[in-house]
Amino acid sequence: MQQRVHTAVLPAAGLGTRMLPETKAVPKELLPVGGKPAIQWALDEASKAGIDRFVVVSSRHKPAIAAYLLGTNDASDPFERRARPDQADLSNGNIEIVYQPFALGLGDAVRTARSVVGSEPFALLLPDEILLGGARLLRAMIDDFTRTGRSGVSLLQVDRADIGSYGCAAVEPIPENLERFFVTACVEKPQPFKAPSSFALSGRYVLGPEVLELLDSLEPDDHGEVQITEALDRAARATALVGFEVRKEDGRVDIGSWPGWLEANIRAFAVTG
Repeated sequence: MQQRVHTAVLPAAGLGTRMLPETKAVPKELLPVGGKPAIQWALDEASKAGIDRFVVVSSRHKPAIAAYLLGTNDASDPFERRARPDQADLSNGNIEIVYQPFALGLGDAVRTARSVVGSEPFALLLPDEILLGGARLLRAMIDDFTRTGRSGVSLLQVDRADIGSYGCAAVEPIPENLERFFVTACVEKPQPFKAPSSFALSGRYVLGPEVLELLDSLEPDDHGEVQITEALDRAARATALVGFEVRKEDGRVDIGSWPGWLEANIRAFAVTG
């Protein structure tokens, strides 16, 4: 039996440049979707999948995130957050915020969390992508890690012409399993004609501590960023990762741009009324 995955890492230090000028005032992670902040969707999803410890990687330039997540602990404060019954319970000290000094990419954000995560496996959820359909995908990924100890990534099939906007996975079928794949290599934003597949790395991961060790050994790329895709590529080549395809029923929406944010709100309110 592998070590239980009970920690989630949520990167929230990005600059939100695709949603300026609004994100100069309100962090993109706090923009509302269906009546609650975007980051709350990821927290709730993780909680429903069995996660009970949350590590948020934030920026000192975004104090509103800490104010929302940690509150004031002042019962007289009229703005103190009061969770709805369907929201993750953050009142028992089970959330911690660590700060990324500079925006040096997702890989750097994840390794910033290592001081808290330690040598445990963890789930990684990107708040830019919300799953309106719930925690089915993440729960399946956690269950698979518990059984096998293999790190897993979510995969979204996109038009090959668009694959250059994503990390891309080379995949091989798993015999007698039509919903999962072996991921044998990963490449960051390939040119479409060089891409090994049309499967993009999506915003959900369940990772063993070896991925953190690989991140520690990486140097910044030509853009000055540490890419988690490179660490995943090394992990995949050493021991194949497991890829889980995002289904239509998962309701995945990229809310890192205004059109995606609007789509998510329309769909969320259509479900909740």
